[in-house]
Amino acid sequence: MEVKMIDVSVHNGVIDWDKVKASGIGGVLMRCGYGSDIESQDDKMFKRNADECSRLGIPFGVYLYSYAKNTDMAKSEADHALRLVKGYKLSYPLYIDVEEASQSGIAKDVVKVFCEAVKAAGYMPGVYANENWWNNYLGGVDSYTKWVAKYGVNNGQPGNKPNVSNFDIWQYTSKGSCDGIDSSGLDMNICYRDFPAELGGSKPAPAPAEKSNEEIANEVLAGTWGNGDDRKNRLSAAGYDYDAIQAIVNQKAAPAKKSNEEIAKEVLAGTWGNGDDRKNRLSAAGYDYDAIQAIVNQKAAPAKKSNEEIAKEVLAGVWGNGDDRKNRLSAAGYDYNAIQAIVNQKAAPAPAKKSNEEIAKEVLAGKWGNNPQRKAKLEAAGYNYATIQALVNKMC
Repeated sequence: MEVKMIDVSVHNGVIDWDKVKASGIGGVLMRCGYGSDIESQDDKMFKRNADECSRLGIPFGVYLYSYAKNTDMAKSEADHALRLVKGYKLSYPLYIDVEEASQSGIAKDVVKVFCEAVKAAGYMPGVYANENWWNNYLGGVDSYTKWVAKYGVNNGQPGNKPNVSNFDIWQYTSKGSCDGIDSSGLDMNICYRDFPAELGGSKPAPAPAEKSNEEIANEVLAGTWGNGDDRKNRLSAAGYDYDAIQAIVNQKAAPAKKSNEEIAKEVLAGTWGNGDDRKNRLSAAGYDYDAIQAIVNQKAAPAKKSNEEIAKEVLAGVWGNGDDRKNRLSAAGYDYNAIQAIVNQKAAPAPAKKSNEEIAKEVLAGKWGNNPQRKAKLEAAGYNYATIQALVNKMC
């Protein structure tokens, strides 16, 4: 049997896996990361690639690019790979990729530590290396499945097969192509072994229990699930309801709405601008502009003084004279006529009132005239005509 395969990593960019499946590719080997178990060394596209292949039913295996120079580092690299593949059903082995020149003297030991840890976790271990490495540095590791690189002229087509015994996958070019992958070069492989059939009963670590929408929404806010279409695709591939989770995210992300009273205070403090800018910003934030502006106007208006207090200010010259006074008082919401009446009353000097005896003497001196004018003038001045006239008659 021969199965056409590709191997990919972050260097191949964002892959359209629907197109890859439609192209007839039979399997995928994807990089999960490189080096020791450090999150920053995870392949940034691994989760998306694994989720998409799982969603579409594309059989896949995984590899980790090794930098291990001792067995401790090899164990950390195994932990790295196992952390990332947890929860995924692999249809192909979990490989260590050894090709760094600094590893040549210890390659066999590194491979054994990595592969035994993978085997202990329930996965089939494998080793990737080129033909030269297999023939010169990796003797004694034949118990693990072999993935061999040999490009020949590297023109995108298979050439002469590797001169390595019992290999299961041949990487024959780095200049292949496939629908759905836009990168300039793509590694192409031929697999000669039915791994999906063999690994159908393997028991990798079980997938974690599905989390609640609330928990996933919290993870989205923490940046775990990416943004935009990437977030949507990853949530959908993991079996979650994107719309339901996004609704929770939107609700959590929205700031708590303040009361109209609080917003009015912010308006007075200058936070929301002026005029149309203020109106547009308040409306965009979901607030009732008219209701808030009414509160602002109420708060901005100075406390109104009594007519008596304003009349005193008029007399002190605060409100000007004539039409200017009238206009200013009216504009400030005061009753000009009522205030002016108080002003007039306060401004007119009250004459000191004389005694009835003194007024009677003035009558006799002719100052108050004769009746009926005398009576009218005395009463207009606030005197009792009958009392005054009785004194006048007596004095006569």
